[in-house]
Amino acid sequence: MGTMVNAARRAYHFAKRFAGVREPVDPNPFPIDAWTDPAYAAWFELHKASDEELECQRALSDDFEIKPTFSFIVPLYKTPLDYLRVMANSVLEQTYGNLQLVLVNASPELPALASAVHALEVCDSRVTVVTLEENLGITENTNAGLAAATGDFCCFLDHDDYIDTELLFEYVRAINDRPETDFLYCDEDLVLEDKKMGRFIHQNPFFKPDFSPELMLCKNGIIHLMTIRKSIIEKMPRPGAEFDGSQDYNMALFCSSAAREVCHVPRVMYHWRISENSTATNPDSKPYSLYSCRKAQAAHYDRNDIGAGIVSSGIYLLHNPWFRASEGKVSVVVDAQPWLNEPKDTRKPAFDALDQFSESFVQNNSHTDVEVLLVGHGMDPWRFGSGFRAVECTEDASRFARLNAGAARAAGDYLVFLDAGCFFDTPEPLEQLVGLCSLGGVGVAAPKTLYRNGRNKTYGVAVTSERIMPLYRGYEDDFPGYQCNLRALQNVSACGVQGLTVSRDLFEAVGGFDERFESEVGAADFCYRVLERGLRVAQTCTVKLRTSDVCPEHYFVSAENAPDFSESDIALFDEKWPGVREAGDPYYNTNLDQASGYCQVKRG
Repeated sequence: MGTMVNAARRAYHFAKRFAGVREPVDPNPFPIDAWTDPAYAAWFELHKASDEELECQRALSDDFEIKPTFSFIVPLYKTPLDYLRVMANSVLEQTYGNLQLVLVNASPELPALASAVHALEVCDSRVTVVTLEENLGITENTNAGLAAATGDFCCFLDHDDYIDTELLFEYVRAINDRPETDFLYCDEDLVLEDKKMGRFIHQNPFFKPDFSPELMLCKNGIIHLMTIRKSIIEKMPRPGAEFDGSQDYNMALFCSSAAREVCHVPRVMYHWRISENSTATNPDSKPYSLYSCRKAQAAHYDRNDIGAGIVSSGIYLLHNPWFRASEGKVSVVVDAQPWLNEPKDTRKPAFDALDQFSESFVQNNSHTDVEVLLVGHGMDPWRFGSGFRAVECTEDASRFARLNAGAARAAGDYLVFLDAGCFFDTPEPLEQLVGLCSLGGVGVAAPKTLYRNGRNKTYGVAVTSERIMPLYRGYEDDFPGYQCNLRALQNVSACGVQGLTVSRDLFEAVGGFDERFESEVGAADFCYRVLERGLRVAQTCTVKLRTSDVCPEHYFVSAENAPDFSESDIALFDEKWPGVREAGDPYYNTNLDQASGYCQVKRG
């Protein structure tokens, strides 16, 4: 994952330089997100547990009502002794001590490593050593460790990484708060060892969202230190060497789907060492991962009857589903009113925005069962050809009233909401939106929306204590974004209204759009009524919707670039949803600046 992010960023900036494109300068300085923030090392030191807190945790560890045992599975292969020492100490010094450290030695021919492993076993009864006759590959080595694990939960730790001392205490606290938790993970970062100073330099944090099933369809969003209830692992078909390089991803896909609850602890407690043999910096260290990653995805799609192929995102180890043609009629509800009164340019042919919309839709649409409803006041019912219908509304109808009026006349199984100033930039847009929307647990799907000039307009909406805000606004379309998330399916708390896709049954069940809203916040209100029913909102980058909206001049200035999220509508949202914003957005990590849509480190 570290390689994926760095390589994607380098490729993006190199392509710009090669093409002679100058990077943005003031008044639009490029946002420094958490991944590239040089102040992160100081942030980590400020937020890690103090010695006093660790002592308090040790004193409280016996007071938990639920006290599970954790088995750490660590495959060893030609492990440097200093790596072994750092890793083992980080486990054995946990403030919550009910644990087992299972060391699977696949290098018995190295006497120094065998001796060091034996010494750990002699010194601490919690250490179990499994010695293999030969290296069987990472998946089979892990299987051997699992066979020796006796804990209630199994944790998967790489031999060259380490964890913070409070990790298990935080996990046990989470399990006591939510006893049905079967799967846990935390935030992590990359570390570079400074041997002269005898310390690690922390950089490149992965501040992860809460569990996101649609993100997992594309990449391993959990990455390190999966912690899984052993009874869940035992239900999993025994994986073989074909998953080497993506064994964690394969297990995460199966076990997260089988888990009753997946818990994310938003603390940076896993540290991924940067070394020549680590995929953190060297993707060529495990070239077979490219194939095993797709195998893990394909197996997951088959298990869950997901009707999709797999397409490359252009980024290492990140692939998106490409949904096959979905059954059911689609009604495209188009707000045409703002374009009906558009002033005519007498210097141009009589070909206005509605003509452009209808022509581009016909050119781009491949769905065989679709109707288009153009909503406005004074529409000519005979103006457009087969498949297009005019829906009359009152002259003073609001934007959401117009969309509700179109939905009331729709005959489709799915509704897609557009306006007459936009067009799809990608193939099979309705198939992809409906395919995503029809996944189990998904209530709303939405495309990536672009400004007229191609810059990103909205790829998800975060609902935080500070703002209701569009994410990644102003980035160029091909920029990968934080953790490459602009190139992957996302779960979000809300989306914009342009391209919003929902089943007609669900739309009617939640009461349609609240017509009191005037801005994009009305779509967030709609999404929260969907979330209230236990369903998810998913955003896809495989569908791009080009709008007629003009990109703001200061497109990276969060305080200025979102006038379409009005303060009056946010006040109405807060009135309808008291306490929601204070609780935070589960898909926008609490360690990030809650007023910035660019995944920046929160100061202080």
